[in-house]
Amino acid sequence: QTIKVKVENGPKEPIFLTLAAVDEGILQLTKFQTPDPASWYFGKKALGVDMYDDYGRLLDPNMAAPGEIRSGGDQLGGEGLSVVPTKTVALFSGIVDIGRNGKGEVTFDVPDFNGELRLMAVAWSATGVGAGDKPLTVRDKAPVELSLPRFLAPGDVAVATASIDNVELKAGAFEGRLAAGGPITFTTDTLSANLEEGERVDLPISLEAEEEGIADLSIMVDGPQDFTVERSYPIQARSAFLPETRITRQLLNVGENYSVPSDLLADFVPGSEETIVSFSPLPIDAGALYASLARYPYGCTEQMTSRALPLLYADQLAELARADTDEADASAKAKVQEAVNAILNRQSPDGSIGLWREGDRNASPWLGAYTTDFLYRAKAAGYTVPTEALDRALGALGDIAQGDAWRIYGYDTDVWESRWHVDTEDKLMRRSAPFALYVLAKAGEADISRLRYMHDRELRQIESPLARAQLGAALAIMGDRSRATTAFGAAVDGLGYENNGDYYQTPLRDLAGVLALAAEVGMTDVMDRLSERLGEDVPDADELTTQEKAYLLLASDALTKGQPAPTIETDAGSDASGSRFTFDQVDAATQASFVNRSAGPVWQTTLVRGAPSAPPAASASNFRVSKDIFTMQGNRANLSNIERGDRLVVKLSLTPEERRTNPMIVEDLLPAGFEIEAVLRPSDGESESGAFSWLGDIASAKTTETRDDRYVSAIDVRSSSVTLAYVVRAVTAGEFTLPGVVAEDMYRPDVFARSASSRVTIADDEG
Repeated sequence: QTIKVKVENGPKEPIFLTLAAVDEGILQLTKFQTPDPASWYFGKKALGVDMYDDYGRLLDPNMAAPGEIRSGGDQLGGEGLSVVPTKTVALFSGIVDIGRNGKGEVTFDVPDFNGELRLMAVAWSATGVGAGDKPLTVRDKAPVELSLPRFLAPGDVAVATASIDNVELKAGAFEGRLAAGGPITFTTDTLSANLEEGERVDLPISLEAEEEGIADLSIMVDGPQDFTVERSYPIQARSAFLPETRITRQLLNVGENYSVPSDLLADFVPGSEETIVSFSPLPIDAGALYASLARYPYGCTEQMTSRALPLLYADQLAELARADTDEADASAKAKVQEAVNAILNRQSPDGSIGLWREGDRNASPWLGAYTTDFLYRAKAAGYTVPTEALDRALGALGDIAQGDAWRIYGYDTDVWESRWHVDTEDKLMRRSAPFALYVLAKAGEADISRLRYMHDRELRQIESPLARAQLGAALAIMGDRSRATTAFGAAVDGLGYENNGDYYQTPLRDLAGVLALAAEVGMTDVMDRLSERLGEDVPDADELTTQEKAYLLLASDALTKGQPAPTIETDAGSDASGSRFTFDQVDAATQASFVNRSAGPVWQTTLVRGAPSAPPAASASNFRVSKDIFTMQGNRANLSNIERGDRLVVKLSLTPEERRTNPMIVEDLLPAGFEIEAVLRPSDGESESGAFSWLGDIASAKTTETRDDRYVSAIDVRSSSVTLAYVVRAVTAGEFTLPGVVAEDMYRPDVFARSASSRVTIADDEG
């Protein structure tokens, strides 16, 4: 479509313009106004107002905190749909030079679309600006649409709508053909209708999903006056249940044969399975650890850092990152740089880094040191980390290094102190300050007198063995090997310590971290003492926290440097390292065999991940969760008799069984016939003024995202039950799986709950 633009009353000088063509529906939903450069540049501006309490910087920040800068967006992460059948149009010309006569043309390749576009032109020259807009209707002479759900799950049956609108053709017969490629099929392949000019018909079309994958659906319609049109739609069939991971590990002797057990591959949705078979000289299998760590779908700053940190050092992991990516041109370097960029997007002007977004003040001082350590390592490894941003992050560590919570601004120093766990604010600072000093020492900015004072006066007050080792590493970097040796000795003595209020800490994390630090500063005697302890008692990867996985990978890299890779003979081909094999098909995995041709025994690990074919039963481990669906009036909904167009309230109840801070991720997959309309806020449940007062108290999550196929939020749950709620609308008729809600602790795999699944039937509102 070629669009002519004319600038009237323009000056006789070079003129430039841009032209956009955007779906009017999107603009209405987002309340987007046509750009008006005259008002922007020449209108009177109302100054923005914000409050900054500088006096509060002189006192305890918790008593008089400066105003929060509100910017940035949620970045919860997590898997989503690969494609959706709905199509949008947003076209932009870029800058067009139309010379001095004020006349220009812009040609757009308009995609397959029926609807209205808003044309928005902006023109400017050295002495003037101008703008204009105009609607543009885009349609066929007889628009044909196939209205589909945004996705389906295997076993779902949906009723789509095929619409034919004879806007301007003569009366006559319209004949249609339906085609499907992939895991979704139509129950019929033809349709027909006789339409007068100006008449429209909506025909129900049933379709069902058989397995996971991407389907291509199309409709072709022939009509009077040699009219023909074809429309195509991509749609995804994804499991109604979150993926399940199974891991086995065994010692494979020289010459011994291994094949993947068939029962390990059973009961998955066809097309969802992935099998990784790897071999390692250590019980710590880097392949299984990294595969498990990289597949964790959520993206708080700690998890993002833990995924990227090991990639800085381990060549083997770099190969795994390339093998695991969905894009052929991506690599370990790209993954690290993406993590750096995402973390820096969460940095405030004061240098602190948020847990989910800039300025949220949900990250602890310890996490600030952990993240800054990663940024410093990344810059040293050649990644793009702006010096100014790194300097700000290091500057924020200067206050943390002093060990006084009241000095710190931008990080959360509050600790929920309770008789049910041992953590306190003092313990938080005693594990954060040594970490900050260690990072500052690597950057050449640590105060050596502060390091020596902490060693001489406070070493035994530091309960965390990892913090003791970080203090020792900082002293070693600064050249004080004598004190460093003492600090590492204290770290080894303290191993086994456990703080159930610190959700990043575990004894295994500390053991791996101390070993990795000892390797970094050349404490070989400590490495020798600890390497034997980091052995056969390491749990499977799916039972480990992100911290344990990250530090185990660093420790594994330190222990395997210089060791030859295992020699494995197989009929399944080999990857770059010769010790890791990936299968996307069950048949290929079951038929493959492996023989250990190394000089000694090797550890073999098999990781299988896929969507369960049968609805998983409700389960609870140190946590409970329930899901209830109500009408808008507060009555329990009859899930076997929902009508298309109905609005419903989904109530999620989260109940802890351990009296500590449970940082939970809540993920509630939608049935294919529902779409989320709104997330309810605490004010919606207020007893006197809330529209949904019958729900009771509604909690406020740290961050929430509503997607095409799921509701996801992050929330801290402590001593009592909390409620989250959102509103959905039934948009597609059919029979669908209603998944149970899943809640899991971000750092403790043994804290987990899932409610039972069921079915929901949505009837057409026209009967």
